[in-house]
Amino acid sequence: MKTKFHLTKRTLSRFGPSAPHGLSGQSMALVDERYLSWLLAQQSPAASGPLQRAALLSVFGGLARLAGFEGGLSRLYLFTDHQPTDLLDDVVLRMVPVHALDGGLGLVRALGLELTQLAARGGCQTALIASDDERLMPYIDEAQWRGLKVVMVADESAQDFNKLMSDDPSWARLLMQADRRVAITEPAWQAMTTVGSTYFPAFVQEPSVRDIEPLADNDAYSIPSPSDQWRTQVQKVIEDWWRDETPHAKLDLYEEMQNSQGVPPETDRHLLLQVRRELARTLSFPEKKAMREMIRSVVLSLAPAVDEAVDS
Repeated sequence: MKTKFHLTKRTLSRFGPSAPHGLSGQSMALVDERYLSWLLAQQSPAASGPLQRAALLSVFGGLARLAGFEGGLSRLYLFTDHQPTDLLDDVVLRMVPVHALDGGLGLVRALGLELTQLAARGGCQTALIASDDERLMPYIDEAQWRGLKVVMVADESAQDFNKLMSDDPSWARLLMQADRRVAITEPAWQAMTTVGSTYFPAFVQEPSVRDIEPLADNDAYSIPSPSDQWRTQVQKVIEDWWRDETPHAKLDLYEEMQNSQGVPPETDRHLLLQVRRELARTLSFPEKKAMREMIRSVVLSLAPAVDEAVDS
């Protein structure tokens, strides 16, 4: 008897489609221009003029690699209510109604459907989303069920998640839904605000001590050590943080750092964000290394006081 179906026939799973040949590892970006412009105003209040669309492809390609995806950005979908003034390679415009007319519902539907179509048809492996609208969560959830990795694009304020949860819980919930999150860097902000600028993302990993030492004899390549003024500013941030910690939290950190060589990731991220705010800039590798040494020095040197506080 002839079987109705071939036993060797392979069908695509609803929740795990195979990516077409050549698209494995590729990323695409779905960008809400209104959200990106709002973020830009928060980051650089003095910035004037429209968002520089020509820089978007290179900026989001850099963000994909910062998030850990090396396949490259194949296309960017820009959802906007502003008519195009020029055509850009690999940037597809999706016109949506003005936000004041429908409260952004048209944008949510357009972006959400684009996302689920990419997931259903295996158009890419990773999608970067730049939007803060919580109504996208069902679309993101559906895309993730189909095997798509979702990366939310934010600014550095999102790294302080406890504060974000109290200040903007809907945005915090949307970030929680994502597989990963990535923050736009300072050079990227500059590229998106400067007419005619070119953005070349740097992906040099932080060098190890062995990598730095051979360069120390050459002034042209040596990395300067943090100044005394820098150490004074950072020391104050660390001491203020330590003073506000509870006795039990202090004891936990002391015990953890006694048994390790570094700083716990959560503490490291929190203090790195605080120091960046204090200095109004990002830190170099030597500065990060010095900051972590200062954290360990403060925590490990105050152990007796911690013990007394807990015992009392």
